[in-house]
Amino acid sequence: MKLTAQYVLLTMLLCIVFSVVFYGFATRELREGLHNQYHTLSANDHDGDNVGDSQDNISGPELHTRSRNLKADLITFNALVLLVSISLGYLLARRTLKPIEEAHDMQVRFTAEASHELRTPITAMKADTESILMERQPSPKLLRQGLESNLKDIERLERLSKHLLSMARDKSSAKQNLEQVDVKALLQQVIHDVERVHKDKKLQVNSSLKSAVVYADPVAMEQLFSIIIDNAMKYSRLKGTVRITVRVESGQILVTVKDEGIGIAPDDIPHVFEHFYRSKTALSSDFASGYGLGLPLAHDIVELYKGVLTIESFESYGTKVTIKLPIGK
Repeated sequence: MKLTAQYVLLTMLLCIVFSVVFYGFATRELREGLHNQYHTLSANDHDGDNVGDSQDNISGPELHTRSRNLKADLITFNALVLLVSISLGYLLARRTLKPIEEAHDMQVRFTAEASHELRTPITAMKADTESILMERQPSPKLLRQGLESNLKDIERLERLSKHLLSMARDKSSAKQNLEQVDVKALLQQVIHDVERVHKDKKLQVNSSLKSAVVYADPVAMEQLFSIIIDNAMKYSRLKGTVRITVRVESGQILVTVKDEGIGIAPDDIPHVFEHFYRSKTALSSDFASGYGLGLPLAHDIVELYKGVLTIESFESYGTKVTIKLPIGK
């Protein structure tokens, strides 16, 4: 309502100023017109019998009547402008505030969910530590189990903190640190690093990488490819296959990552870019857990460079992720 009132006040202020200026010009022109008409009548009236009457009838009452009518018309016009400005001001205010309200709601939800996710491993670490301290003489086995459990929770916190910091990263800096990034070389490095993390799965990675260059922040590109390839390997089955291709079509670089893992249910696909959202297949599976932050971050990075990120998936048959980026300068 405050924003609507500001819009209406500004509109009415401009309208009133215009009306006052217009009224001044109009009455002056009207007075000059009647004055000229009086002189014309006096010039044509050689006897001078009707000159005085004409001057009184034209210059006085008629000027007053016309000025009063003009003033009434301007008041009516301003009243109509007021009604229209209230309606349009309210609609414009709602339209202006809508993205702000959505961003605020998203921030509140994100903060609440992030706090919950951070609280879970901390609570687990506290409980394990308290249970060990309650023992008068804890055995080495119990101490080892407690330390291993705490280490897992610390790793969870580390992963979550890394994701949160990545998502909080200033987009403007990512858009300023632009370089020509060799997609083929970067993907080869990322594939090697991610394979080491998932080496126990004994995955077969088939890659067909053509040379291509994108104009972007190298750190952001590394994050993007790491997220997509890590997801493909994380949710692949033991000794599964991951296929990664790079090709150039119609002035765009197409990076495709396809796995034969657990897949995503059709109902979950529209929500995979929402913060902290995890698909039913991921929640119900025995695969490595995540926080639902990787794909939203990847989606933001792709959009930052005017690209497109699409996901095709069939439950129990695997997922195909396609990244389209404009060719670098």
